[in-house]
Amino acid sequence: MTDTIANPHDAFFKQYLSQLAVAADFLRQHLPVEVADLLDLTQLQLEKDSFVDERLRGAFSDLIYSTVTREQTPVRIALLCEHKSSPDAWVDFQVLRYQVGYWVHEFDRLQAASPPDEEPSASPRRTRRQTLTPILVLLVYHGRAEWNVALRFARHLSGMEEPTAPLAQALARYVPDFEPHFVNLSTLDDDAIQGEVVTRLFVLVLKHIFDHGLGGHLDEILRMASEVIRQPSGMEMVMALLRYIGRSAVKLDKTEMTQKLLAYLPKEGGALMETMAQEWIEEGKAIGFAAGKQEGIAEGKQEGIAAGKQEGIAEGKQEGIAEGKLAAQRQTLLRLIQWRFAPSDADYAHYAAQLEQICHLDNLGQLVDHVLIIPTQAEFAQTLQGYVPATEAEH
Repeated sequence: MTDTIANPHDAFFKQYLSQLAVAADFLRQHLPVEVADLLDLTQLQLEKDSFVDERLRGAFSDLIYSTVTREQTPVRIALLCEHKSSPDAWVDFQVLRYQVGYWVHEFDRLQAASPPDEEPSASPRRTRRQTLTPILVLLVYHGRAEWNVALRFARHLSGMEEPTAPLAQALARYVPDFEPHFVNLSTLDDDAIQGEVVTRLFVLVLKHIFDHGLGGHLDEILRMASEVIRQPSGMEMVMALLRYIGRSAVKLDKTEMTQKLLAYLPKEGGALMETMAQEWIEEGKAIGFAAGKQEGIAEGKQEGIAAGKQEGIAEGKQEGIAEGKLAAQRQTLLRLIQWRFAPSDADYAHYAAQLEQICHLDNLGQLVDHVLIIPTQAEFAQTLQGYVPATEAEH
């Protein structure tokens, strides 16, 4: 899979919060009040650099914004979105590494911009004190598990687990202790979701993305999407929303999704439905093809090696790849059948057995189109039967 498919949360998070108006509104809603009151969010700017360690990219997406206080003091805000489905006891240590990485980068720039003075009589402006920029980290969590991890950094230091312990109090001024500002969307009451419609849509989807069927909020989400799509960049944002739902929503009824999408967005629904269908197909292909190809190649290698001939290995590989493609397309079809019709276990097994008899990739591709268009399971079953080789169909 590509990185964006492997981490759709990251793509959705960045797509929305890279829009400065959305980011400013989100920060206005979720920053500590005493901080938000000091900042001029109309001057918010998105910085391009990333400071998440490569090893942490599977867990974090990062966005850094620069702005100033109402007194024009520079401030930076780092938004980190935690994508794990369970809390991480060392997340505050990861946050510290993130902050230090930024400050090292900033320090190097300050040093490069201000070489040492050559003469004592140099301008006072060149010898003025230089400072690093304070960073407030917002840790945004939307996982399934309850977050039960404390965020105070010094708890990782021996003897300082409790702030009231004698050693903790004696060393308090000598060791770092901080915590990120924690925003837990998973426990946020739906009625407490505030802000402009884009912000509310963004938060509501993140909160319920792990709930079966989006927690019953599909109508509300599509209603808000119908408002967002009228705004500048609205079509792009709604398409990002649908990609995210298509890749990440749990047990979402695809037929219901199709019907409601066309109902709430009748003008754009057709084009948007193509986006959804493509996401469902590509996700199935990516998973099925990878599994099928590896299984086929492995089988081909084993047969070739057993024969002890290079020719046999090469031939086995080619046959394995071909079988892998067929297996991938069959897997895609089975996933789409499950999403569209929710068949019984017996029907599902019957469809799987029928698909095993179809050995032409073009025919399987045509069935993908049919499963997306045909309205009922009975009609699809009849269509599928027409693709099964006659020897099977006669049984």
